[in-house]
Amino acid sequence: MTDLAAIDLPEPEVAETKTTKPAGPPLYTRAGLHALWLDITSRKTKVTTGEAVHDFLTDMKRLSDRMFPVWRDRLKAHIEDTDMPFEAKRNLIERHDIELYFYAAIVAIEAIKVYTLFEQAEADEIMSDINDQIDGVLGRHSRATSNLCFDMFRTIKFAERQQNLKPHDQVMKWIVRLLDLDNIPETQHLATDVVFRQELAEPVAHCFVHWWLGFKDINRLAPVYDA
Repeated sequence: MTDLAAIDLPEPEVAETKTTKPAGPPLYTRAGLHALWLDITSRKTKVTTGEAVHDFLTDMKRLSDRMFPVWRDRLKAHIEDTDMPFEAKRNLIERHDIELYFYAAIVAIEAIKVYTLFEQAEADEIMSDINDQIDGVLGRHSRATSNLCFDMFRTIKFAERQQNLKPHDQVMKWIVRLLDLDNIPETQHLATDVVFRQELAEPVAHCFVHWWLGFKDINRLAPVYDA
């Protein structure tokens, strides 16, 4: 019989216990959440407000070019159904820059969202850059687009405080006044026609793309002094 006591058995292996230092504070603490936020934002592309606004206005122009024909055709159809003389109908459209009206409207509706997405100083800087760039994006040297856009913007902002009509309804009221539809006897009924306003507001509403929300998901604004 083999003497088990005489056999030189190897010592049993002991699993090595690894000790690791904690990577940081737990994520559920304020410090942990702050560290996580800094890590996320540090990976985002840093963009100046001027660069962001240029891309925003350019994208809005592409969107306007795509949706404007639908809106224009609906406007013309309603005017054609009025009792205005033929020449008056044609002149009504030709003497107004309705493409500018449409573009200014969708910019105003999207631009107002910056005040809920950014700090006050950043939002103010974005609006300032929109004011400076919007006419240039359209190849214009006047301030017509900027003035109209900010008139619409102030109307939308006031309506929001009053919990009044939706933004696309507000800009449609502006366009009705710009076209003078509420003062022309044959078109006065259009100014208060709910179907008319809804049909013209629909293409504007389809332009809600939440551009600045998408921008914020992948970019961060660089401070002016750090541009």
